[in-house]
Amino acid sequence: METNTYKVYFDAELDCVVMEWDGYSTSAEFRQGTELMLNMLIERKAKYVLADIKNMVLIGKEDREWLEEQFLPRATDFGFGGIAIVRPSNYFNKVAIESITSKVDKEKVAINLFDEVPEAKEWLRALSNNTTNSAAIPQS
Repeated sequence: METNTYKVYFDAELDCVVMEWDGYSTSAEFRQGTELMLNMLIERKAKYVLADIKNMVLIGKEDREWLEEQFLPRATDFGFGGIAIVRPSNYFNKVAIESITSKVDKEKVAINLFDEVPEAKEWLRALSNNTTNSAAIPQS
């Protein structure tokens, strides 16, 4: 699925859902894209996500709260196990992402931040190859 602000698709090589965000998204677009990612995870029986948010402008406060309080607990119930995030360029979005990631239960969801997509893909490959304890993969 693709809109002007996001693209969500399944990467068979990585066995993960990829989200690419570009520019400013409304609250409705942010939630729609995030829900689409979860639905694709469920359909594909995947556990991991690559979120390229380098060019995303901002996640608003209400959407951060929705993500933390409503979406993430529901997503982990459906098997969401890890996310590689390509850091945003926008300063305020960097702060928002740091806030969100600090509140994620690292025992349930492996999470890591990267500067570039190839680094994120490498980490996801290692994560999916580690079948005994995915939370043991080094995180930065």
